[in-house]
Amino acid sequence: MLLEQLEEKEGLTPQEQLVAAYLLEHPAELENLSISQLARKSLTSKATVVRLSKKLGLTGYQELKLKLLLELNQKQHFERLLAQEPITGESRFQDLVDILPGLYDKALTNTKLGLSKQVMNRIANYLHQAERIEFYGTGISYHLAQTAAFKFATLGREAVAYESLNYHYLAARKDQRRVALFLSFTGENASVQEMAHYLRHKTATYVVGIAGPHHQGLKPSCHELVEIPNRDSLLSLDVISSFAASNYVLDLLFALLLAKQYDRHLASSLAMLKSQAEDL
Repeated sequence: MLLEQLEEKEGLTPQEQLVAAYLLEHPAELENLSISQLARKSLTSKATVVRLSKKLGLTGYQELKLKLLLELNQKQHFERLLAQEPITGESRFQDLVDILPGLYDKALTNTKLGLSKQVMNRIANYLHQAERIEFYGTGISYHLAQTAAFKFATLGREAVAYESLNYHYLAARKDQRRVALFLSFTGENASVQEMAHYLRHKTATYVVGIAGPHHQGLKPSCHELVEIPNRDSLLSLDVISSFAASNYVLDLLFALLLAKQYDRHLASSLAMLKSQAEDL
């Protein structure tokens, strides 16, 4: 990176080092700093600035300036993200015991604030009428899909999780009343987008997306889309927030479906308990 080359000063003459030092010590000036101003303020010459630029593999000062501004902006962005991280190298057990509930609470609160009652109820109605409920995800979101399928199956529903499409099954049962829920923590997973597009346009499936804010490629293939917050993070903490938010939405849908078939589920649960008691 350009910043590292300037900091290391390897192979630079004393005059070129003066230019490099000035650029590193006065980053706020760079955007409006002309080559003449830089030469004067670093006590060098325009020729020295040009030589430095070319020694760094650039065509001249303007390219040096543009590339350096880009790297400085990226560095500032990373520093802002790092400053917001609740976990540091000094964090210990008791710190984490207190920090993690805060992460969960923030993820759930932000998700709750963005939920539409009408959308959630429409999805629940389709789930209630469905012959089959399918959950799709890749990577960690597939494990969440598996958990969701297990939960919904406890309501006596046919519920399965997939990482890919079973095209032969879909072709044979394309008119089946099916609800497919696609999980993507960012919303920009290409595999999820392709699967959702196929189900939306080639089958009678009611397609639901549960996705992060970068869902522009997924949304057109969904009948409904529930957005989950996705925090910018340098330390993978976005996985914790996204997982908690997605699980919260799935549990809400599970609870809505349970309420819709409460009497039937209560009767089957009581029958199961009675049968277990008789076997003792």
